[in-house]
Parts: sequence; structure tokens; C-alpha cells
Amino acid sequence: MNKKMVLDRIPCQFCEGPFWGNGKMGTVLYVQNGKLCVSVDHVGLWELRETLPDMPKADFSQILSHKKEFIEGDPRYVEKTDIFGEHIGRTRLPSLAAELSLPGVITSFWAETDMQEARTTLRLEMEDQKVFRGKIWLDSCVNVLGIELHGAGAGSLAVKALGWDLDSPRLKPLRDWNYEPCTQTEENGLVTVRQHFGGKDSAVLSAGRMECGGESLFLAVSIETGEQAGETAMAEAGKERVLDYLANKDAYLEAHIRDWKTYWDGFDIRVPNERLQEAFEQEMYKLYCNEREDSSPVTLQGIWNPNNRMPAWYGDLHNDLNVQSCYWPAYKTGNGKLARPYVDYYCRAVPRFMERAYKLFGIRDAIHIPTMMTPDGTGAASEWCYWNSLLGPELFVAVDFTWFYEYSREEDTLRDKIYPFIEKVLHLYQGIAVEKEDGYLHIPFTTSPEVDKDGHMFMADDATFTLSCLHYLCRKMDGYAKLLKQDGSRWQDFCGRLAPVVTNEKGLPVYAGIDVFASHRHFCHLYPIYPLCEEAHNDLAQRSLDTAINQGFLEFAAFSCPYLGIMAARCGRGNMSRTMLELYCMVFRSRNSFTVNGDPYRNGILRISDTNAGESADAFTLESGFFIPTALCEMFVHRAKDTIWLQMGMPDEWKSCSCRDLAVEGGHRITTQREDYQIRRLLLKAGCEETVTLRWKDDIPAARVVKNGQETEGAGRQSLTLAVLTGDEVEIEWGKLG
Repeated sequence: MNKKMVLDRIPCQFCEGPFWGNGKMGTVLYVQNGKLCVSVDHVGLWELRETLPDMPKADFSQILSHKKEFIEGDPRYVEKTDIFGEHIGRTRLPSLAAELSLPGVITSFWAETDMQEARTTLRLEMEDQKVFRGKIWLDSCVNVLGIELHGAGAGSLAVKALGWDLDSPRLKPLRDWNYEPCTQTEENGLVTVRQHFGGKDSAVLSAGRMECGGESLFLAVSIETGEQAGETAMAEAGKERVLDYLANKDAYLEAHIRDWKTYWDGFDIRVPNERLQEAFEQEMYKLYCNEREDSSPVTLQGIWNPNNRMPAWYGDLHNDLNVQSCYWPAYKTGNGKLARPYVDYYCRAVPRFMERAYKLFGIRDAIHIPTMMTPDGTGAASEWCYWNSLLGPELFVAVDFTWFYEYSREEDTLRDKIYPFIEKVLHLYQGIAVEKEDGYLHIPFTTSPEVDKDGHMFMADDATFTLSCLHYLCRKMDGYAKLLKQDGSRWQDFCGRLAPVVTNEKGLPVYAGIDVFASHRHFCHLYPIYPLCEEAHNDLAQRSLDTAINQGFLEFAAFSCPYLGIMAARCGRGNMSRTMLELYCMVFRSRNSFTVNGDPYRNGILRISDTNAGESADAFTLESGFFIPTALCEMFVHRAKDTIWLQMGMPDEWKSCSCRDLAVEGGHRITTQREDYQIRRLLLKAGCEETVTLRWKDDIPAARVVKNGQETEGAGRQSLTLAVLTGDEVEIEWGKLG
């Protein structure tokens, strides 16, 4: 693989520059005020104070008593709880920055990022034709950014460390919170900036330099966050870290390159579509930039926030698909360990979630999760705003928790964290379910994020999303109870009493009795197709997908097209999947591959031409891009219940392609090869003991089946049912390899 990303235009906006990350620290290079600026972000940069009283605007019983008013958008019950008012608290904060003053104006810019090594080669040409060359990387193992620059006068370039410009109108909330100006110091070539925030917290950025004559400069930059009481110690630790890096650069760089190589060696996909191949590599690069086993959950913008404006949508943890879908490619490529911070964070926040459930619903020993969340489990924006009081986010999280177990098969994590968590989620819905005349339990006043009608969120009983998730979770918990030798009868009972998901000639409706009524961006009513992965290759899935597509694109968001691409691949419609993915790549990606929202380039694809964050081309989110590797993995292999489907989502015109060590539920690893428009080879490495059925595109008879080195029966069959043990290897060949 090439794994190169080239940017050959001067990056005048944040979403145009090369970027790097190591799970805790993130940086982007761009030109700001004529100077070379590197944003330096850290996962600890959060404002967690509340500016409104810490109490619900209304509990669930009050909301139910005013259902009519909510449905009609009565401003007494909707607009007064709007999250985008003047009272905002609990938000990600802008990054700090390091700035290099170059002599004159940059006239030419070239940056080639080798994603295999997470290192960028840089070439800058000035108006006087002076040229600077260099390398930039963010160390994978320690919190240090390395900048190496060569050229006449490079050694004497001025370096500044920047806090926040409190006079900027785009940073007005910082003034409203009475933030103090940063403190900047310089001593013996070490530049330090201290920036207080959040009432009692501080960020310390340290930048040290090493000069080699007048022709070379090596700059090391580090950032840490913590309590102001430990600020002096942070500054001293940052100084020591920077100086050590300057002295031992080569050894650090060697470990950095080795770590990234280990990551890339774990999986592979090759497709005959240059645009999608590049997008796959770029998104998997972003994934490892953002997530490590000891980092924090992925926020909307991850570890990349600019230093000159507030993060769009508070840069929070959006629990209505955004956060959760960021981990799908990790599972699919066998990197499920990267989801561990996600599981651990949400489990640590359980006491807070239980407090919410009692305040809003009056139910003890239950979990309710805010739609917009900070790392401590509190709501972003206002803690008790309208959006944060809705049902549903806890279902998104619980479903993803099942993924963690299904891919990892970590029984201790299932027993100690996942099972108790989902148990409390289901307890919430058991507590609010209402039995009606038909004898079934129904869920009142649900949402199907983010279906809008007449300018506000549409709400009704029995959302398909809600019911399908509850049925799925009950079935999973019944199986988990058996595995853990617990009594699962209560899950069977709840599932049996719960209203079934109603379908019709159009497929899956949005709510029971309410079909998809307009172009829609979120498709949560299609959750049974993905990520519940229970409907595929059947008429219901096909009808549902057609209905969503036929409504048109005008109300789509950036992630809508690639999300449909995932579901199309799962439904065996490879051509549609490829088209959806290509449309996303052409319309919704900025020059550096960040996802832009709305239709900022005015392509006329969408009605939404701006974002409610007040930004356009530089307001980005991460989750949309992560749909690309997820969809490509689904093209090669996916599982529905006990059946593993091979290459069912492959576009017809893809003559040759391959994947290596992709993962499916059960922890199985899959390697497949396609030649001359047909599947040719499979290698399955079993991750657990079970019986599975293998099916493949076009039902071509298998030519040869080998299990653990011994040829076995199966040749001539168009599908195979196999009993495997952990560690078993099964090879299948179709025809003769070319």
C-alpha cells in the first residue's frame, strides 16, 4: 500500500492542513495570520462547569403530560430548552498552539504524510524563492510533537507558544467564563505558555528548540493538563520531556515508527478504486491517531480542535450514533482493543447515569445517558436541556457494548461491566413501559434520532429504533445469562411482553404506524439492518433501504451517504454501496480528508448549506469518515446471526480485490481473495468455539476445503456449516488461483 496523503495547497483553514495524533494529543498544521501555526490539542481540555441550575427542566411524567405540546412544537416546552442559547457550559475547549514566524510570505506548500510512519515531509517556498524543508510527526508513545526544519536562517526562526485570544469574537464564551489571559515565558530556548481554564484547571504547553548552525531547527512541543495546584510541576515535567526528546530524538522516532508499523501490519484491504482505497487508509490513520487502549472516548472532533474558535457542537460525546460508530472500523479490522477506553469511561460514569435515571424517571438502579455528554457522564451544553432528557442514548451505548463482547469474547469484561450495564439500561425501559389494550408493553414518547418535522424533533410512541434495540438486547442478555450461569428468564419475559416491531410494504417504519415521511439523515429506524445486524439479504431489508433512498438526499447530512453505503453492502447491493461511498468522498470531505457538514462547498446535493454551530467549511466531525472502512469491510465479510457472508457486498465491476485479517462476531479473523470477478480463497481463523455457516456471493461450488492442514469434506458445496474451536484454521479455495 502507498499510504501517502499529499497536500499541495497552502492550508489557510484548519480543515486543510496535515494532522497527527497519539490518542491523548492531536495537532494540525496550517497558516494563521501569515505564520506557520500548529494547533496543539489535549484530551483534558474541557470546560465542565454548569451555567444553569443542576436540575431537570421537567421530569418524564411532566413531559408525558404535555405530549401534545411537545409534538406541536409549543415554544413553552421546546424552545426554552434549546441547547444553542446563551447559557452554554460543559464543552470541549479550543487547542493551544505553537507558532513559527517565517521570513516573508509562503507562496508554495507541499506536505506528504506517510501514514505508515505517521510522519510528514514538508516543503515551503517563500516569496523570495527561499526554500525550507522538514519533517513533522507526533510521537506515538510520548506526548511530544517533533518539527524538523532545514533552510537558510531556519535555526534563528522565532517560535511562540500561544494560549487563547480572549479578544476574538469566536472565543466569546471564554470571556463570559472570565478566563484569564495566558502566561507566556521564555528561558534558554524553552518557550512555555500556561493557560487556566474550567475554574481550577490548567494547560501547560512547552516548546524547546535545538539549533544546528543557522541552517537547521529541531523543535519539540509537549502539552499536559491538570489542576492549577500542580501547574508548576506540569511545567517542569514538560520541560524535562521536551529536553529529553531533543537529546534522544532518533531513539524516540524509532519506537514511534515501530508502533505504527505494528498497527498497520494487523489488517489490510485492497480494492480497485483509488478514491475509496485512499479514504480507507486515511480513516484508519485517523482511528489510531485518536484511540489507544489508554486514551479517552472519541468526541465529535476527536483530538483535533482549532485554537481560534470554539469546537462545533461543543466537541462533546454525541450519544446518538456519532461516538458509537467511530468504533465500528476498530472492531471490523480486528482492533477491538481500541474500544476499551469507551467501555471503561461509560462504566465509570454509571453512578452519574443512575442519578439521571432517578431524577428524570423516578426509577432506581437504572441508567439514563444524556444525548450530548462530557467524559464525566454529565450533559454537555446545559445538563438538563431538552435534548439531554430524551430516551435513546443509553440504547446506542448498550448495543455497542454487545459488540465489544461479540468481537473480543472477554468473559470477565462481560461479567463485570457489560452485563451489569445493560441490565440497568433495560431496567429503565421496564420501568417506563406501559401495557395497552393489546396486552403488549409499549414505550411512550420515544425518538428516532434525528427525525424532524416542522422544524423540531418528532416524537411518538414505539420508535422502531427503540423497540428493535430492546428486543435485540433482551435476546443478547438471555444468551449472556446462560453463559454466566445466571437466570435469564426475566429477559425472555420482557422480550415476550414487549410490543413487536411492526413492518409493512415499505419495510421498517419510523414509529409504529408512521412511515418515513420525508428525506431523513439519521436512519435509526434501520438499526435492525445495521448495527444490530439481524436483517440482511431479505426482502424486508431491501424494501427498507429502497424507501430511505427514494425520499431523496436533500435532508441528508455528511454521514447519511456512507451510512447507507454500509447497509447497502450488508444487503448485497455492492454497486449502490460504492456509489454512496464515492458521493460522500466527493462532496463531504475537505482537502485534508476531514468531514465537513452540511453543503459548505455549495454543491447543491443537500438543502442544509450551513451548520447550527455557526460554521461551514471548517466545522467538521469524525464519525462520517469512519463509515468508509466499515462499509468496505462489510463488502468483504459480514455476519448475520449464525451465518458469515463472504464478498456479498462486492461491486460488480471489481475484478480483483482482497482483505486480510478482518474480524466478525465471535472474534473470527477472515482473509479473502477475489480474482476474475469471483471469490477464490478464504482463510478463517476461529476466535471461539461455535458452529457457523459460511455463504458466499454467487453460490459458486467450493473446490477444496482444508481444516487445520487436513483436507476435509465440503468440495462441491455452495455453502458450508462448520464446527470450529478457538484457534482452528479453515481454508477454502474456489477454482485455481492465478
